[in-house]
Amino acid sequence: MPATQSPETRDPVEFHWLGDIVRANLDGNARSTVLAYGEEEWTWTEFDSRMRKCVTGIRSDRLQRGERVAVLAHNHPVHLETLFAASNMGLICTWIDWRLDRRHVIHALNESEARILFVGEEFVGAVEDFGLELTTVISTITVGGREDEYDEWLETHETHESLMSSAREVAASSGRLDDPVLRLYSSLGKKGPTRGEYTHRSLLTSASEILRRKALGRGDVEAVDGPLTVLETGVRVVANMSAGAMTVLVREG
Repeated sequence: MPATQSPETRDPVEFHWLGDIVRANLDGNARSTVLAYGEEEWTWTEFDSRMRKCVTGIRSDRLQRGERVAVLAHNHPVHLETLFAASNMGLICTWIDWRLDRRHVIHALNESEARILFVGEEFVGAVEDFGLELTTVISTITVGGREDEYDEWLETHETHESLMSSAREVAASSGRLDDPVLRLYSSLGKKGPTRGEYTHRSLLTSASEILRRKALGRGDVEAVDGPLTVLETGVRVVANMSAGAMTVLVREG
């Protein structure tokens, strides 16, 4: 028998794009916790603020519609903040599995044409060693650890409503539901490394299917400990957020 959603839960297929999830939860759920990681927690208001600063930071590097940012890191809030920032800008966010070998990581970064790379502290040395083999990356930002640059990078970019509005106007052009917003490079395919590209529509539809099987609503808490570079794991978080539930994100590996 199908699960019954909470009366406060909106079916993700009702949303037009990923950014609608945040706006829906800012209405009546703004002070609830959306994400916990380690000893830190963020309300919807705080997540929205960080996402907006991420938009401003990406805009400062002059990225245009259809261009890409990439994340190479263990599970971290940066994955979600960059994804939702990209969804507001008509960009594509690329998540790269840190388990991939050197050759496949370089290939993923070059093939995706990522211009900004958010890189976990454990992988900074490897990325520096890639050197001129990286053909499109113009900026790297260290995430996590003592050398973390990400939080400071966010704080240096004010939440300018004019920039946010401009970004949304770009993303609001026709066909956005079927525009790609997420590209995954995973090491866990049955026949070796895989690549997949997903639109707003496909992610929201998959999240809707999860919520039909499992009742979730505001006030619920779900732990996610699988790698976000596996589609099913990423979609679980999108489903949690769509329902207004809290995700406890575990640093896998």
